[in-house]
Amino acid sequence: MRKGKYKVEKLDGDTAVLQSLKAEHERFTFPVAQFLHDPAEGDVVEIWEEDGEYKTRYMEEETKSVGSHIKDFISRISNEH
Repeated sequence: MRKGKYKVEKLDGDTAVLQSLKAEHERFTFPVAQFLHDPAEGDVVEIWEEDGEYKTRYMEEETKSVGSHIKDFISRISNEH
């Protein structure tokens, strides 16, 4: 897997199917447990490798799903308390 931005196309149990935003033909699977947020189908995420581990970032401004925005907002509120 290369670093870059991906769209979560499908969640299948413990695995997410990711579609590269740069290269239409590039699809990867990624363990749901390694996301730093609770992923939803339609989310746009950035993934990179750091110290031998994959890191993820939810790209709020690029995700067009209202449901994902609400889920992320609720998660942030609950993490503050």
